[in-house]
Amino acid sequence: MPPEVSGAVSIAGVPWVTVVLLLSCGWLLVAAGGVHTGLGLPALLLYGAKATPLILDRGETWRLFAANFLHKDPLHLAFNAFAIWNVGGALERAVRPADYLAVIIFTALGTTLMSAVGSDSISLGASGIAFGVLGASASFGWRRGVRGPLRSYFGLRIVPWLLALFAAGVGSAGVDNWGHAGGLVAGVLLGFFLTPRTWPGEAAARRLAAAAGAVLGTLALGLIAAPSLPALGPPREGPASMEIKVPLGWRKAGAAADRASYSNGLTGGFRSSATLLQATPCRGHACDCDRTVRAAVEDDLWRLADVGHFKQLRLEPQKDGQLRGVLEGDEGQAQLGAICRRRAESPVALVVLQPLRGSATLASRMAGTITWPGK
Repeated sequence: MPPEVSGAVSIAGVPWVTVVLLLSCGWLLVAAGGVHTGLGLPALLLYGAKATPLILDRGETWRLFAANFLHKDPLHLAFNAFAIWNVGGALERAVRPADYLAVIIFTALGTTLMSAVGSDSISLGASGIAFGVLGASASFGWRRGVRGPLRSYFGLRIVPWLLALFAAGVGSAGVDNWGHAGGLVAGVLLGFFLTPRTWPGEAAARRLAAAAGAVLGTLALGLIAAPSLPALGPPREGPASMEIKVPLGWRKAGAAADRASYSNGLTGGFRSSATLLQATPCRGHACDCDRTVRAAVEDDLWRLADVGHFKQLRLEPQKDGQLRGVLEGDEGQAQLGAICRRRAESPVALVVLQPLRGSATLASRMAGTITWPGK
């Protein structure tokens, strides 16, 4: 490549975008209260950790970005900050700020999208961005033929370090390797298009505009889709040869001869669950939906709400035949929706427990998918 291109790369100056990025991560850790004792799961979910059920159930696509800035404790932040400062800071000074911002945005989105597709675990942290800037620095340096002392920052020389860090994550428990892979792939691909800071900036401006569009599009998608969520997945097994569709990403939370329960796997005020119940044969008042649902909830279904010990249940019949109410425990409340169907001489009840202000249509949509032999 022409020598003037190689000489156009410089890392002089202050990496202000990197400084702001790391300060933002530190501020969020302080605001969440994780400096002294670290953050527990409820706080992580509250402040934006990636939780696939919340993205699919509520349309909280803002978590695809927020999760990259949230850290569990200062040590977690320190590890990620070390890589981002040393490698990302050099990359920021070598390219235009618009290009570097585009790298941060696309690697953040790539990290959490890949994590959401490949893993249903809760994840957070800027490690995906760290892998992204490593990958971008490698492909940028190789593509632009960086020579001299700067080869320690850009190009193929950093690939062994990058691979060693990735392999360390693969061999460690609790590491979101899907997220690391997503950030790395996004960074490598974008790095091929980066240009030195001294080159004309029109292309960098277009890349930043594309990144801003990705942010706005992602957030808008969540807002538009939210009213129709949670999205239902394929039929799942219920009791007594029944089948029902439950929201995508939910897992089996319990089963017995007369019932099957599914949950989004989260805790506290983020827990949602659904139970399909085949009651025993009955006649008269014993077949009332109110009695059937109340007996099941007071017996043991209250435990699925994760609101502490059961205190009381308030139920009200609705015009559409659905029961709605509030389950109260000593640690919180949950919204309840229930619908009953008749199967021979026995009622079939669907009981849905959600956080307060959860989906008002979930129980009815799920009830419409219940099938059994002959129905």
